[in-house]
Amino acid sequence: MKDAVPASKANQVPPKTKILWSLSQSSFEGKTSAELAAQLCELNIDALRFTITPALLPKLQALREDLTNYLKNNRHKPTPSGLVPFVCGLAGRRARLRVPAGSLEIAAGQPFAVLVRSDFDACVHPHKTPHPTDVEIVLSAPALGKDIAVGTQLTVSYGQTILEVTGIEQAGGEQRLKVVASQPTTLLSGMDVHSPQISRDLLPLLPQDEEVIAQKFKGLPDYVVVHGLRSKDELLKLKARVIPEQSGQGSLRHPSIPVGPAIRDSKAALPPRWIWKIDSRESLDLLPNVLDCVDGVLLSRSELGLTIPPNSLPIIQKDLLARCNQAAKIVIVASELMYSMRVNPNPTRAEVSDMANAAADGADALFLDEEVTEGPFGPLVAEMSQETLVNAAPFLEANWNRVQFQLKTDEDALAHGAMKVAQEIGARAIVCLTEGGYTAFRLASLRTPVEVVAISYNENIMRQLALVNSVRGMIIDCQLPFDQLLAEAKLKLHNSFGFSKGDKIVFVSLTASSVSARNSNIFSVQVID
Repeated sequence: MKDAVPASKANQVPPKTKILWSLSQSSFEGKTSAELAAQLCELNIDALRFTITPALLPKLQALREDLTNYLKNNRHKPTPSGLVPFVCGLAGRRARLRVPAGSLEIAAGQPFAVLVRSDFDACVHPHKTPHPTDVEIVLSAPALGKDIAVGTQLTVSYGQTILEVTGIEQAGGEQRLKVVASQPTTLLSGMDVHSPQISRDLLPLLPQDEEVIAQKFKGLPDYVVVHGLRSKDELLKLKARVIPEQSGQGSLRHPSIPVGPAIRDSKAALPPRWIWKIDSRESLDLLPNVLDCVDGVLLSRSELGLTIPPNSLPIIQKDLLARCNQAAKIVIVASELMYSMRVNPNPTRAEVSDMANAAADGADALFLDEEVTEGPFGPLVAEMSQETLVNAAPFLEANWNRVQFQLKTDEDALAHGAMKVAQEIGARAIVCLTEGGYTAFRLASLRTPVEVVAISYNENIMRQLALVNSVRGMIIDCQLPFDQLLAEAKLKLHNSFGFSKGDKIVFVSLTASSVSARNSNIFSVQVID
């Protein structure tokens, strides 16, 4: 394992779109948190995603500490400050497949038996050993299987296979289904199972999720992805349990982060930002009502494709990205990225094109699920994903084009002006001072043809911004006078970010300048000297 990144790679600007890598309980099996941290750093992972449970909390706390120390000590790219954002989701109501030996070939029309049972841990962590002796659908809550009946169709892995229930037996309080597959398929442990007869509602919270919320996630997540909510009111009530001083509402600029003098402390703790998961027609229809209350969206195309025509998904993706860009919200694109690599060492041409197109559309992050990241070819998945984004970058830069942006505020106009100036003068980057992260979100939402380097006083803000398209972060001492701050930033750009003497930057501040502590703005062209 390498102790440091070669100089040729250390100076390479990473792709603007980030890789969001899935972890589960299985990732920790047989590894210490330090070993896992070193492995993840070697893969150049931008951000980590996991389903958070009470049992996983202490392991994640240890992993965060080891990740931070490893990255800082090795100055490993793409996070020179050692800040890897954690994106978490609650378990909620779900059903997942477990099969003997982890994999099972099924012929079309061949009847076989499936045991339905309730086991929260086995549902959330389906790869736990030992393997079951029967094909199982494991539920995270006991009542979820009560509406399954003869004729129920169970969708496995987002539509690849339909299992039709042809018979039901009750034995020892458990259901044993007789099912028939719609087509030849390979069933894998960990595949999600969907059906209109299996609720996906998040509320009321399951006991394990209730415990995690009561502990306010132990301060671990930088982002919380919420699904299965039926109204804006449900969202605000859930947020209020983690951010009680705001009653979950927040402000238009900062819907989740309380911004005040305390945020200038480099170690000040922050609540997580909130991400709305679009996984059904209902969650898509609710988006206009909840967009002001969240910091971004996660588009689960496979799940959404179960309730809307799949051929409408590409247009929905583009429309969603344009809508969120206008509102300065981030977008994570999920579902079946590099999906064939769960069993094959190489992706298909369609998968590579899908990833490159999502980046071209302006996605902030691309979500690789556990079936892929924890499969036998996980390291190859990371390598191929990064190569795809790196190879696509020059074309995207040369053919950069964006949906027309509507300038609604003075801050919008200033950000847009800075972007145009950077484009015209060939600036290496737009460098922005941001206390709560809004300026970086606003600049990144323009999908500028140059990267954004965000300067903040708080390392937790920097960690959150590490998920945002084109943004890299720099922590700086809040005690520096404003006129010294820029000089210090230029020195760090040269020493830590690979900028060269003579490189031009556009410096932007939407909310502070040397003229006024707040409610003032500035941008200027600077040269690294």
